[in-house]
Amino acid sequence: MARVANWKAPAIFNEITETCFENANRFMDTVVDSAKTACPVDLKTFREGRFSSASVAFTPRTGRNKGKLVQFKTTYRWLGRAPGNLRDTIRRVNKTASGNIRVYAGNYKIYWAFMIEKGYHDRAGKRHPGEHFLRNAFYGKAAGVVEAIKNGI
Repeated sequence: MARVANWKAPAIFNEITETCFENANRFMDTVVDSAKTACPVDLKTFREGRFSSASVAFTPRTGRNKGKLVQFKTTYRWLGRAPGNLRDTIRRVNKTASGNIRVYAGNYKIYWAFMIEKGYHDRAGKRHPGEHFLRNAFYGKAAGVVEAIKNGI
């Protein structure tokens, strides 16, 4: 019978876990690079940056407030646009409590990032299909994710 003594299991498992997280971070960094490469950059769109809000007032025809005037002010929205704004917001985020590693696009000024990714309808009702720069970047590399985490990239 063979026996292994004093092999310091917690230290070894912590080292393996840290190596896997480092490899996963490197893998997700390649996803971020691919997403930034695939991200649409509209060179025609430029607007001066400013915050704006709107006052809304209407009388509902149905529901709890039927026939009563409803008034409110919308939150401030950033209206500035410059080429490359969306691309510059793509980033990797580590959620340490859950052990998740995520890639996000957009922030409080670039709130419309999800509309570019998933598609949207404009005010005229025209459908604009999504440009899947995040989804394609991840799924294009997803086949090798387990190998990349195990052995590094």
